[in-house]
Amino acid sequence: METSWTFGRCLLLVEDDPSNRMTLAALLEDAGFAVVTAGSYSEAANLLTRPRAYDAVLLDQSLGDGFGTGLIPLVRHHMPRTKVVFVTGHDGKIDMPVDAVFHKGGHFDDLLAFLFKLLPQRPLGA
Repeated sequence: METSWTFGRCLLLVEDDPSNRMTLAALLEDAGFAVVTAGSYSEAANLLTRPRAYDAVLLDQSLGDGFGTGLIPLVRHHMPRTKVVFVTGHDGKIDMPVDAVFHKGGHFDDLLAFLFKLLPQRPLGA
């Protein structure tokens, strides 16, 4: 289901639940994204300090060995243009320095529409 909009876009998915991580990664890949996954805070921190650009980082909060919010400064320092999406199962207002919040339990099509609005559009041929 790759589209010209998703082609070449890379996401970092940080989720400690293996089932959630594998399912969401597969759906995002089927939609045309390149997806790198991390199952822990330490794994994500390691990936975020390597020279690789991500269009967006999707962060879970509770990661077993740390909290997703602790990774935000790494993203902002190493990849200031990367969008940070906090993915949470908690209802209510989220007061964190992120670009967007997406609530778990939503439909995958809603997440795609959400990413489409969040990520800048590229000119044809880019």
